[in-house]
Amino acid sequence: MRKEHLIYFLICVPMLFLSCGKDKNNSLPALDYEELFLLRTEMVNRLDTVVIGIVDGTYPEESYNALEDALKTLDYGISRARAGDLILQFEVDGYILAAKKAINLFDDSRIVVVTPGTPAELFVNGIDHRGHIDFGSSQEYCGGQKFTVETWAKLENGYIEFTFGSFISTFVSPLPYKGWSLHYWGVTGTLLRFCIGTTKDDYLPTIATSAPSDYGNWFHIAAVSNSDARSIELYINGELKFSQSGLEYDMLPNSTDEMRMWAFVEPIDNSRCMSGYMKKFRIWNDAKTQAEINQLMATDVSGTEAGLLCAWDFTQKPVDDEAIPDKTGRHTAKIVGLYKWKALN
Repeated sequence: MRKEHLIYFLICVPMLFLSCGKDKNNSLPALDYEELFLLRTEMVNRLDTVVIGIVDGTYPEESYNALEDALKTLDYGISRARAGDLILQFEVDGYILAAKKAINLFDDSRIVVVTPGTPAELFVNGIDHRGHIDFGSSQEYCGGQKFTVETWAKLENGYIEFTFGSFISTFVSPLPYKGWSLHYWGVTGTLLRFCIGTTKDDYLPTIATSAPSDYGNWFHIAAVSNSDARSIELYINGELKFSQSGLEYDMLPNSTDEMRMWAFVEPIDNSRCMSGYMKKFRIWNDAKTQAEINQLMATDVSGTEAGLLCAWDFTQKPVDDEAIPDKTGRHTAKIVGLYKWKALN
């Protein structure tokens, strides 16, 4: 253990234990601080034993620095508790949640070298807009008045921290919005929503369904916009979950601004972020039927299919994470920030 860590632990922590049971206003229940000490020990142990480097099995220096900063924040919270500044339990819980997130981010930053061409899964940690997939800009991403977005996704517990987590979006703002958004909504991401921008400032046709909560399992998502039927539809694993027809909407033409498309962070509002996995992501320029969606779920694409606007598999480690060609040969994506390729088997 580092000297400064040991000194703090020997002097401050015992004093904090003495103050834990005190009731500042003699009316509020005593707060539970025990987890603060446990998390501090976890942080210190990692900082004292970590191997910093750029090779397999080591940790990046920036991850070490980030964990040190998180330890300082936790120490500040402990000192506030010792001084009696924390009155309500949620104040303590805020420091607990921040420490847990910092530890998880540090643990996940361990360098694991995956050779290009190796079958792998792509995990992107967009929390706090730390990582995202940038698909570049193209008018094709809008899809037109009729289009289908389909992809496989996988989530882990804690994939969203706030009420809006953008999974894939081409939104261009300010209002009226151009483009579309596929995102999670709710305090714990309880809803999966699909909405599209229109020619009206305050009109965003939106449909939603309960978000799959079987963490760690892949599921298929398909969102369909059909201008002929004036409808939008949302499918999970080939099953129609919600649809709305008779809508009075026209997608706003995108003549001067190209559609910039990101995954895991919204291109415009970076606070709309989340983490997760993605594979076999495609956009089509027609409104797929339920039968066609069920077929697509079990089908690979070559890139030459009629109506296919873009397609990325993300099923093996590419040669260059900053220049990943799509299967049509017309687009290139890059992965930015915090992410990891996890080799299969």
